[in-house]
Parts: sequence; structure tokens; C-alpha cells
Amino acid sequence: MPKLTYPLLCWQLDEASVFGMLLGTDLQAVEKSAKRLKTALAETLQRESERGHWVPEPEIAEPRLRFATVNINLAHATAKGSFPVPGVTPFTVAAVHGDNAEDGYSKCYLPYLEESFFYYDDEQLPVLIEHYTRDRLDGLDPESAKRYLMAGKPWLEEVEFREKEAPASRGHVPRHLREAQEQLSTVADRLPESGARRGLHVFPEAAWEQGALVDTLAARIAAGGNVLLVGETGVGKSVAIAEAIRKANRLTQSRELPPTYWRSHAERLIGRAKYLGEWQALCDQLIDWMDSLNGVLWVTDFPNLLQAGGDSPDDSMAAYLLPAIKRGALRLVGEARPAELEAARRLLPGFVECFEPVAMPEMDAGRSRRVLDLFAAHAKQAFGVDIERPALETGHRLLHRYMRYECFPGKAVKFFGDGVRRALAEERGEITEVETIAAFARVTGLPELFLRDDLPLREGEVEAHFGARIQGQPAALAQLKEVVCTFKAGLNDPAKPIATLLFAGPTGVGKTAAAKALADFFFGAAATPGPGEAEGLFRIDMSEFQYAFQVTRLIGDGAQPGKLIEHVRRRPFTVVLLDEIEKADPSVFDLLLTVLDEGRLRDSRGRVTDFRSTLIVMTTNLGVRQGGSLGFGAAGPEDAAADALHEIRRFFRPEFFNRIDRVVPFAPLSREAIASIARAELAALGKREGLRRRGLSLSFSDEVVDFVAAAGFSPKYGARPLQRAVERHVASALAKALFAPVRDGQRLEVVLVEGAVAVRAAED
Repeated sequence: MPKLTYPLLCWQLDEASVFGMLLGTDLQAVEKSAKRLKTALAETLQRESERGHWVPEPEIAEPRLRFATVNINLAHATAKGSFPVPGVTPFTVAAVHGDNAEDGYSKCYLPYLEESFFYYDDEQLPVLIEHYTRDRLDGLDPESAKRYLMAGKPWLEEVEFREKEAPASRGHVPRHLREAQEQLSTVADRLPESGARRGLHVFPEAAWEQGALVDTLAARIAAGGNVLLVGETGVGKSVAIAEAIRKANRLTQSRELPPTYWRSHAERLIGRAKYLGEWQALCDQLIDWMDSLNGVLWVTDFPNLLQAGGDSPDDSMAAYLLPAIKRGALRLVGEARPAELEAARRLLPGFVECFEPVAMPEMDAGRSRRVLDLFAAHAKQAFGVDIERPALETGHRLLHRYMRYECFPGKAVKFFGDGVRRALAEERGEITEVETIAAFARVTGLPELFLRDDLPLREGEVEAHFGARIQGQPAALAQLKEVVCTFKAGLNDPAKPIATLLFAGPTGVGKTAAAKALADFFFGAAATPGPGEAEGLFRIDMSEFQYAFQVTRLIGDGAQPGKLIEHVRRRPFTVVLLDEIEKADPSVFDLLLTVLDEGRLRDSRGRVTDFRSTLIVMTTNLGVRQGGSLGFGAAGPEDAAADALHEIRRFFRPEFFNRIDRVVPFAPLSREAIASIARAELAALGKREGLRRRGLSLSFSDEVVDFVAAAGFSPKYGARPLQRAVERHVASALAKALFAPVRDGQRLEVVLVEGAVAVRAAED
């Protein structure tokens, strides 16, 4: 019986626990000592061998442990881009390497980085270690890089066991197959991942509560077919496929020529193409490699096979690979959402017919709660982070009510996985209900007022919020308050956007300010936007969409998503402001019908974007009287509102108008409202950095307020020019005054002298 020796990397978890990772296998264990750890792993290998299960042979002999220090360039990611951390960060890497004398190559494991690679010259090793370390860590933010730090200084042991009988499939691997494996590894990852690559993940690669589905997938993959797993985002397709491939690998190892399993995506497979026609040659190489290795390729972005390569589906990568798939030279496993599958079936039906679809529905509430329990147990055991039961219950409730864009259990595992990472970074040992609600507020922007049923809605605070931002619009303020009350009570239609509002009124009366106030009230609890995020208000000028062909800029053209689709998919909790909606082409109104009615929009690629967590605000000038209705001498608000509503009904088709929840009228501004806006603009001027830095304060005379109100109001543009008037008359006068000797902390008076703004020091 041959003796097999495996490298075992160990490190001390605490005084009574040693963690061990058996390199080249999926085995990991924790025991009280290294001796007991070696015994336990050897017994596991022996037991698997005696049961007839395949046990991988050690890939290296006489393993050696070395440490290398690599200088990494970390970066902080923000909404405005990525900003490098000053200087370089030294990072210590543990590497286990050794030779395979029989096959003539050497292999190196980087366990903490979840990487491994082959090499043929010891002089290459330091360079390759540095390359793979930089490839994994360069550009990460410090918090993400922290998870790759060594948990104590490791040491190397060996585990031995005597194999009872070596299967016939473990013969010598011919050189041409090894070369094919090496070439294929440049564009795909070998599966199943070894313990060195799997490592310790916050997201464990376990298809909890999906045992029957995994068995079905594994059986079909092992049987030699092309399989397509179909399910919505978040149901766990990727994890189920990974688990099924691990099981299929065990089922097929006893065959004379067992399949090999690989994972990649469309762009990576042909990413090396530099000139026209080269991607077809790369596909030919891929087919040859997969055929010689009896390979099964998991394409993680199946729909993109119909986009990559040529200009149309008939010229795409999918069409080019179709003959090889039909003759069995290439076997694929893919995943897609139902809408993506239907779109692919329309675009290239012959390609889709080659696959056997397997449906993966969303978990019900009971199963998704059990998955959360299992995840909490994993977090406690692997990381020492305790997720309290109330936190799990509250998180599940909030995700079910508000995060409808994804499915369970994926959205729950992702949310609590981020919580575990944050707890580890902050060195906390538990996640409480309060922290869960706060984290949900940061993700969505929804204030805790909407997330907690025990917090009452105080109408006075709502009126104060909107009243401070919207001047002279009592009717509009009352309607916005009703929107807030309806949402707080949970009485808004869950199948539609939170609210669909049409703001009607003259220009410069506060319609945009009201939309900003809504965004701040509903989604103002969000943390500083990170990469790919935006503010709570997303404004689109509809005058840019006056022709039908411009609709593609909203929803995309197939290759790229449109600006509306891209933003809402990235930040589903937002106020979408469609400014001057009446200027858009009628085809835009047709497009918005499903958004206003069902809260969903399907793009040209078949992807559905969910608008049910947005507020849709449209503005219009329809029905605005010219002349007398604008300015200080406006007609009665009831007459203006009635005229506006009449014109709006005439302009929009009934099926569009009937999908609008509220038409919110904005009246022309009164003198008092203009003066209030002027005071607010002047107060904002006093908070600017040049004054705050020196501790200077301002006071404004009533004459200055009246002067700015008169100078900044236009019968045509309402109060919109007020900011320009403040800059031209007040800010410039302040700048001149600050060139004179002014004592820090002094109070300055802004007054009107002979029809011009003047600034002087206040008398103490």
C-alpha cells in the first residue's frame, strides 16, 4: 500500500485551539493540538479511501514554508473615484511550495490569499509570489485587505496515510494534457477549489436548504449534458452550481477519464483578442483544450455569450461555439434569470435548445429563516461574531418589506455578511438589533422613523422639514405630508413605486426644491455614497428625449444600460425626478406606463429593473398662465390649479394620467414667500467656509432682504435668479469688506446704503 504525505499548514487560534488546512484537498479542521489535528485528518483520509471515495494525491513532495513581504498599493474608494493610500503597505505572505518529481513541475500555495500556481524554476518563485499577491490585493481598500492578513504565524506539518488501493484513473498525466491545463488556467479557474483557495469566507460556499436541487444538478452534470440553472437574482444559483460541481467531481472520479471542471466568463475567455477575428481563434483554442481534457465549463454570465464577439447574436460568441456544443466537443453549465433566458431564446433559439434548463425558485419564508440561522451559526463558529436572534428577525422583516429587488436567501446572506465584516473591522463580537436597523438605514437611506414601528410619526416635524425648504406652497406641503403618512402606515401599494407625483406650476416656485426635500426626508439617512452610488435624488431633463430614437439613452441599446436603468439598478432607493415631462416624446410615456403601474421596467436585454422602492416625481409647466399668473399679482390658487389640471388632462392620454397618484399644484409665489426664500439664501451665505474659518457672523437688515428679493425675482423665472442676486450684490460686497482689516470672530452687518449693499463691523 503506497504512503501518501500531504502538507498541513497550521496556526494557533487561541491557547486551546489549532487550525489546520490540508493543502491540495478540501479538508480543514480545528483541534486542541497539532498532533491531534494530524491524527484527525489522517483518519478522515483513511476513512474516505476505505469507502471507495476518491482522495486526491499530494501534488508536491518535501513541502517548504517561506515568507515574503510585498509592498501593496491600497486605495480608498468613494463616489468620486478611487484615491490611493499614501505610500505603500508592506504585506507578509506565507507560501508553501515543493516539487512534483514525477511530472516535472513545482507548485506553490498561497493559503491566506486563496491562490495557487505552478512554476518550473525556483528563481521564478519570488517574482510569481509578488505577482499573485499584487494581483489579489492591489487597489483594495484597507478594510477588504485586512481579511487576508495572517491570523498568527503559521508553521508546516505533514499528514501521512497509507492508501488502500489506487484507482486506475490516477495514472501518469500525459504532457500534452498538462500543457492544456496550464493554458486553460490562464482564462478559467479549475474546480472544485482546493482548501487553499476556498479559505475562510464570510460567505460560506454551502447551498443550504438546496440538497435536492444540488443532487439533481450534480447528476445531470455528471451525465454529460449542458445544464442551465434558471432563477431570479439572489436565489443562490452560483452557490448551488459550485456545490453541484463538487459533488459531480466526486461522482465521476472513478471513471477512466474523469471530467475536469472549470469556471470563467465570456469577456475573460476572449479578453486577449487584440484585432478583428482573433476572438474566433481563441474560441477554437478553448474548444481544443476542453475537448482534450474532457472539460466542463461553467460560464457565470451566460447571457453575455450572446453579446460578446460580433455585432449581433448571429455573429456572437454563442453562435460560434454552437457547432462544438452540438457535437459534444464543448460542454457548458450556465446560470440565468428567467427574463434573460427568454431574451436569449428570442435572439438565438438554436443555442438555448442545447441546454437542459433547471428551475430554481425563491425560498419561502421558513427555509430562508433556516438559512439565516445556519449563517449565524457559521459566523459564530468561524469568526466569533454572534448575530442576536432579534437582529435576525428584524433584518428578515426589513429585507422582505423593502428590498424587493433581490430574492431570499441571497439578499439576507449578503446583508448580514456585510454586518459580519463590519463587526470584524470594528472588533465587535456581536450584531444587535439596533445595529441591524442602523446598517439597513445606511444601505437604503430610509430613516429609522420608517424602519421602526415603535417610533411615532410627528406631523409637526414633517411640516417643519418641508416648510423650511418649500416657501409659500401650503397646498403642496399638505400633499407631501400625506405621502409620508401613507408610507409610514404601510398603506402604499407594494406593487407600485412608493408614490407617483406630478408637480404642476410655474418655473421657479419650488418644484425641484420639493423633490429634493422628499429625497432628503425619505433617503437622507444614507451614509456617504460609495463606488457606484449616487445621491438620493436622480434628475433627468426630459427635454433631452424629444425624439423616439433617444429612448435608448434611458433604457439602453443592448450593449450598455441606459442612464435611468443604470442608476435605479445601482441605487433602488431614490427619488427619480423627470423634469419638464411634457417635452418628452410620446414613446417615453409608453415606456413609463409599466413603471407607474407595476414598478418594473424591462430593458432591451430582458432584464427587469425594479422601481418599487423609488418615488417618481414629474414636473410640468402645463396650464401656466402667461403674464398675470406669474409674479406677485397672481390669480387665485384655486383657479390656477383648476386650469393646470384641465390642461394636464388634455395633454396626457387617460391611461398615463390615471397612473399618477397625485397632481401636486404649485402656486405663484407671494411677496412673503419671496422674502422668506431671500432670507434662507442669505442665511446660507453666512455658513460658507471663508466666514466659518474666521468665526465671522452676519446680520442682514430688512432693507437688504427686500432688495435681494426684488432683484432676484423675475416674472418669467420666479425665484430662480435669487442665488445670482445674492452672489452679485451680497457675496461680492462681503468679499471686498474682508480685504479690509477684520477681526476674527467679529459680527458684520449687511445694510443698504444709497441703493447698494454695504458691509460694516457691528457695534459691540
